[in-house]
Amino acid sequence: MEDYSEKRDYILPERVLAAAGTEGADNLLRFRSDIASFVCGDPCRIAPGGYVLLDFGREYQGGVKLVAQDMMGKKNARVRIRFGESAMECCSEPGHKGSTNDHSVRDESLLLPWAGCLEYGMTGYRFIRIDNLDEVVISLIQVLGVYVHSGKKMRGEFRCSDARINDVWKASARTLYLNNNRYITDGIKRDRLVWIGDMHPETIAVLRLFGDDPSIRRSLDFIRDLTDFPGWMNDIPAYSMWWLKIQLDLYRYTGDLGYLRRQREYVRGLCAQLLGCVNEDGSDNIGYKFIDWPSSEDAEAQEYGIRALLKVAFESCREILDLCGDSEYASATEEALARLALRSLPPPRNKQAAALGVFAGVLDPVRAEREIFSRNELEGLSTFLCYYILRARARAGNMRGALGIVRNYYGGMLDLGATTMWEDFDLSWKKGAKPIDSLLREGEYDVHGDNGGYCYKGYRHSLCHGWAAGTVPFASEFILGMRPEEGGKKLVISPDLGDLEWAEGKFPAQSGDLELSCRKKCGKIEIEYQAPAGVEVVVRP
Repeated sequence: MEDYSEKRDYILPERVLAAAGTEGADNLLRFRSDIASFVCGDPCRIAPGGYVLLDFGREYQGGVKLVAQDMMGKKNARVRIRFGESAMECCSEPGHKGSTNDHSVRDESLLLPWAGCLEYGMTGYRFIRIDNLDEVVISLIQVLGVYVHSGKKMRGEFRCSDARINDVWKASARTLYLNNNRYITDGIKRDRLVWIGDMHPETIAVLRLFGDDPSIRRSLDFIRDLTDFPGWMNDIPAYSMWWLKIQLDLYRYTGDLGYLRRQREYVRGLCAQLLGCVNEDGSDNIGYKFIDWPSSEDAEAQEYGIRALLKVAFESCREILDLCGDSEYASATEEALARLALRSLPPPRNKQAAALGVFAGVLDPVRAEREIFSRNELEGLSTFLCYYILRARARAGNMRGALGIVRNYYGGMLDLGATTMWEDFDLSWKKGAKPIDSLLREGEYDVHGDNGGYCYKGYRHSLCHGWAAGTVPFASEFILGMRPEEGGKKLVISPDLGDLEWAEGKFPAQSGDLELSCRKKCGKIEIEYQAPAGVEVVVRP
């Protein structure tokens, strides 16, 4: 096993959000000791049936450490520990509005030692609630959040003249950071799993935030080794297609031909399996046509999106095998692409599917902008595939429209108290909503518990989901316009500021970081950059 070490930090709560049957709860807000003691002035005392609810200020991955003083009767006591990404989730009962322990246990009753410490949990949280289930008064010296993270340096940077966009970028970068550890996972509360299709926007973001990180290859190899033919990765055909695209994009960023060549046999097998899914008349028999959850009930969107991904997959197969010196499937993939082109489909109304069409090169971005993306611009978006919508609008020349999505759609989550990006979001959820750090009365609208769908209903909904971090690569690739070519040996700079006055940042190239600053002046964009040695930089208008 390759070396990988995690960091563990202890963090103080920022405020007591609620308490009952409790004395001295505010004492938990200052550090006194991370080791138990028989004597400690001013502990937090929780009577039987009492509780304390703590807000740690932003999203974390990890657990909690309870430091207990001597308790009455010198006996251990039963406590209930609940973690929540929202305050109301932290107060929920199992099964209520989708509250669950799936993939990580976030609601558990445990034995608290007297004059001892209890450390527990590995989940995603901002809020922690401690309930006294015993008949004795509990004395707590400290309740510390345990923050488990990679300690990786964020090499990529982005800043611009709009503070709102900067805040969205920071929240997106933190989302990615929390989900990028030994592997690239989808969520830190639920779906602590490698979902390879969800990983494409995450991979592009990782490359632009951390550079060539080992977590990418670990995740790619992990899912490959789990998936024998004729199976599909994660049991979803589109996800095997995304695996091919991730392999190719990783090579384009890093130039690691040795790693790509080690994928040759699997790519050949996957290519043969995909070829069998294209019929002579250009139709397909792919089976399960999943592209994302909000589009899963739209047959037109699924059909269009899958055919776009088939094109991406065949083109990726062809280029990968060509780089590996393997030409056996070259003519077969060309024939499959030609058959797919014979059966062209009209552009869908669904924005996610249309964005995949632009991504695959089967839909003109200007037409998609005019007929699809510009209509009710902030409706019908999903956090997973919104990255591709941003790309498509920028490619159509409407950077202002793309920045409007960043400000209003992604920014809408910040308005509700988000410190990381959510598994899904719809702007209609904001109407009448209070922020996620609010405690609500019975019957009040709960933006976390009363929304979501499919596999993420209510409190099961993840509020820190890696696929939602698409603004990180978008800002680097399209606003700053930093794009690697020739396996990362060349960097092209072609910024598009839209309605921004300036933007600056860093791109983690192989031999160092490219620093870039772009400013509008007299109707033009002035570009200043500092490139690492060994990297050719080409500036294009």
